[in-house]
Amino acid sequence: MIKFIKTLVFVVFMTSSAFANNNYLEDVKNFGYVAGEGLACGASRYPSYELVARAFLVSSARSDSEQAKGMYEYNNAKATAYINKRSDGLLNCSEINSRFDNQKIFNAKLYKNGTLKMPDGKVIKPRQKYNPNYLYNRSENEREKLNVFYNKIIAKRQKQAQKEGIYQKIRYQESRR
Repeated sequence: MIKFIKTLVFVVFMTSSAFANNNYLEDVKNFGYVAGEGLACGASRYPSYELVARAFLVSSARSDSEQAKGMYEYNNAKATAYINKRSDGLLNCSEINSRFDNQKIFNAKLYKNGTLKMPDGKVIKPRQKYNPNYLYNRSENEREKLNVFYNKIIAKRQKQAQKEGIYQKIRYQESRR
């Protein structure tokens, strides 16, 4: 009976730990998607958002490995959202910027030691104190650099598609002979 109770407690602990880990990763992923769209559309409050989102990512992680996974998920989601928004021709950016700039997250307070007080009153204390100023290097031309990179990738894909199109056309003509 005692063995059963120990096993049950262990399973409940592991399940709750995995659930909390999934919530953290989902939260940072959602922050990433919003950041990507805000960056693509040129939202005016993007640098402030990036700072608070990264502070949440660092302060909410329970371990260094969870933080590393969170950073990967955040950046992956951010890149995906950025590429998707650029691919759709920056559709509805004025609406996105309006919603982006009026988010409640801008009411969060970030303290010198990395503690984050969310708009709902929840206080998130980091595992270790850190200087939030080192979380995000505000680059004035970050968006321009990404746009140049994106345009190079698209040009390369178009060139490749043209080559493949010609190759397919030649193969089709040769097969008809």
